[in-house]
Amino acid sequence: MEHYMKQMFVTSLDRSLPLFIETMGWNEWQEEFSRPQGYHCYHWLQTTGGEGQFEISDTIVTLAPNQGILLPPSASHRYVTRSHPWSTWYITFNGHLAPMIVSSLGLSTSTVISWEPGSRLSALHKRSRNLARQSFDFNGMDGSAFVYRFLMDLKRYGQVDNQRSFSQYTERMLPFIRFLEENYADPAFGLAQLSEYAGISSQRLNYLFKRTTGMSPYQYLIHLRVQKAKEYLINDKKLTVKAIASLVGFLDSSHFVYTFRKIEAMTPQNYRDLN
Repeated sequence: MEHYMKQMFVTSLDRSLPLFIETMGWNEWQEEFSRPQGYHCYHWLQTTGGEGQFEISDTIVTLAPNQGILLPPSASHRYVTRSHPWSTWYITFNGHLAPMIVSSLGLSTSTVISWEPGSRLSALHKRSRNLARQSFDFNGMDGSAFVYRFLMDLKRYGQVDNQRSFSQYTERMLPFIRFLEENYADPAFGLAQLSEYAGISSQRLNYLFKRTTGMSPYQYLIHLRVQKAKEYLINDKKLTVKAIASLVGFLDSSHFVYTFRKIEAMTPQNYRDLN
């Protein structure tokens, strides 16, 4: 039997947008995927039929219809089918405001999110398919608005068993996220300064931060520096890569290039040339 898979690759990305779609698609016969290094963008996967098994951070969960999971960048994971077929819909996205929006909405990452069968999330895969047939502009501002509406629907209709505690974590972490954004350019800034500002131990801060954003404070800081670097690369063509590295808090330009390539799958210069 032929396995049906439809994927839309967004090729002319406007990475200067606060949110942008990288890929989106649906798979009638979902196959096994293993990503030990995770994916470089936010990755949403939901079941539209059948059932699959998802493994992340030494935890095994089941994704049934009306369930999905939101992964932060670089989260190691693996998933396999538990039924034939297992049908899925997915979207990968990023943007310089993506971490802040996901965090401020209190969206749970790396855990199963469920919703009622009649909610907007249930028909999301059908709506995206209809938009694709209408030549919807997923590359630009329309695609950015699509991601934002999706995240708002996830906030409105999605449920997790410990949803209230996640909201409490988010409310508590927002001042520290803002503190990071105010100090990201300081190369000496790190977890010690953040935990001192928070007034709690670095271990406790690391735990709360991961529960809220899906990333450690250090990972969040690195992603924030890369996002700020992308703004400089696009908006000020006269700045050298070395100068931008210094402006966003990297002591060494080679480390900046290595980190940028690991997160964005391209060098800073390649990113600038594409934009």
